[in-house]
Amino acid sequence: MSRPRLVLGGLLILVVGGFVVWMQIGLLYAVASLGYGGFGLQSHLTAAADGLQAGEYAAAQEEYEAAQASTQQLVRSVDVMPLDLLEHVAGVDVAIANWREVVSAAGDITDATGSLLSLYGDLSGQGGGPKIFSDGAIDLARLEDLPSRVSMASGQLDAAESALVAIRAETAPSRPLDRIRDKALEEMETVQQAVASLEGIAPVLPDALGANGVRRYLIAIGNQAEMRASGGAPLTLVLVEFNEGRISIPIKGPTSTQLFPPLNAPVTWWGPAANPFFPGNPRTAPFVVTNTHPNLLFSAREMAEAWVGGNYPPVDGVITMDLTAVASVLDSTGPVESPAYGTVDGARLGQILLIDAYQEFGQEGATERQQANQELLDGLLTRLLSGDDLVSAARAIASTAPGRHFQVWMRSPELERLSLEAGAAGVVSDPDVGDWSAMYTQNGNQSKVDVFQQRNVLVTAQVAEDGSARVSQQMTVTNGTPPDRPEGPPERVGYETSWLKAAYIMYVPDAARNYRASYPTGYAVRPFKNHPQLGRGWVDDGFGHRMIRIVGWTAPGGQNAVSVTYDLPAGTFGDGATGRLTYLLQAEPQSLWSPSTLTVQVSGPPGWTPLPQDGQQVNGSTATVSAVQNAPVGVTIGFRR
Repeated sequence: MSRPRLVLGGLLILVVGGFVVWMQIGLLYAVASLGYGGFGLQSHLTAAADGLQAGEYAAAQEEYEAAQASTQQLVRSVDVMPLDLLEHVAGVDVAIANWREVVSAAGDITDATGSLLSLYGDLSGQGGGPKIFSDGAIDLARLEDLPSRVSMASGQLDAAESALVAIRAETAPSRPLDRIRDKALEEMETVQQAVASLEGIAPVLPDALGANGVRRYLIAIGNQAEMRASGGAPLTLVLVEFNEGRISIPIKGPTSTQLFPPLNAPVTWWGPAANPFFPGNPRTAPFVVTNTHPNLLFSAREMAEAWVGGNYPPVDGVITMDLTAVASVLDSTGPVESPAYGTVDGARLGQILLIDAYQEFGQEGATERQQANQELLDGLLTRLLSGDDLVSAARAIASTAPGRHFQVWMRSPELERLSLEAGAAGVVSDPDVGDWSAMYTQNGNQSKVDVFQQRNVLVTAQVAEDGSARVSQQMTVTNGTPPDRPEGPPERVGYETSWLKAAYIMYVPDAARNYRASYPTGYAVRPFKNHPQLGRGWVDDGFGHRMIRIVGWTAPGGQNAVSVTYDLPAGTFGDGATGRLTYLLQAEPQSLWSPSTLTVQVSGPPGWTPLPQDGQQVNGSTATVSAVQNAPVGVTIGFRR
């Protein structure tokens, strides 16, 4: 072989070898950047989201900045020439295209997280700039800018989702990115949910907060020592007014003595005609009984109209909160100081206000007790109106909505739709699928012993092979008043009695047949007057659902049980001919201080066994599950032949 040919061959080998080495180095760098950047991005974005959820803005900001650095590392992973060349190779081109889609999506998710962080900083005042809410004022210009900022974050997420969905995993080199796509879509769900909730409320928030005229909202603080069906007795009221950027509280105080004197004076108002808890219109009753209907869609309207009946200004909405919600705020933002009670935190709030205060002040010291409670509430209101802890407080309060400790009713259809979608509207409604449990107690002697109430609900169902069932629901209530507490006056009425007189309100599913109620000797059905009757004390609740009211006394330390039984038709839980039966139950909560315990025991037909699942006990053909009712509880128990 001639020398020129040898030289040429050597040069060719050198060039090809160098090219291969260059390609290998480039690809190694790209893959390393993808792996390092991707792992770091996922870690930092998760930490940033966790920081936002925990209200730790500085930590979230630090993690977001680290996520930005990881995003830049990902960008560098696709900014290498070897990838540009490989894009023209059949089979590999799809993987490279997918790679670029992942990087593009990562950038959009990071940008959306940054937009949310910026919004959080402006709302909480931790972003370094002026607050949107501060010292009883609202920056309306910045508030009206919220929709466009939320839309931008939403657009960034939409772009990320489009890029991820565009990934094609049809070739072997591209399949690893399939898992990356699925993980990224999963990771962005939390951010998407946050943006979606803001998208709904941001456009209507300026008007709701007084940008276009005065807006007034009545806040009813429910006392869980004396329960109503839809919440604690509204013994403290606060009127919050928004007007052209200013927040004020023109009216506040104890319901019974200050706002409706001399002592729960009756007022006259017009309420929803179909509400069976009031015999007719106009109503004439004290404000404190307005929230007797389990469904807030009625109770809040009664409260709004009774408020006007007391010669107070009309309101645009009613918000109910109880001490569980207030305790969550103290847990989130820290304790408050009270001249009467000292340092009050979330853990001690219930003991102080629902138990100790009544024992310390007694019936004769009711005015002093109410004043001490108002001073405590004023301290909390001052903190909230400062805006320093607004976001943390709002998050804490919203977390109690599933247990109905925080509920919202709005006159505005747009705002009411948002409260319904958020599950904060206090609706009581049959799910139209499977079984349904909705059971409530209502204090009838002004006692303050509901804080000691211990409630258990036992649902037993015998499912037949045709998907029908015979069901029993039993509510057992124990008056757990401490044995060292005096029994109280002989009439068994008022703050100081340890006796409980309660109305037990129980629903049956809309599809129920052959339904009846059972109750102890001495208890009685209390009918709903002047409303269409369904027989034997049953009545339409005004929303097309059937309920009954049983009334009776429970001694201190005593226990009583009431129950309903009924049949559900064939096909409710499937059909045995298909080889599968599934019992479904939705159980509604009541906002008790100590939530009820639910136990569900379901038996299948002969020859059928329950499908295994976590938390379920099985004995032959019977499955048993239990849950605390601090939110709507869904139960699913499957059977197979």
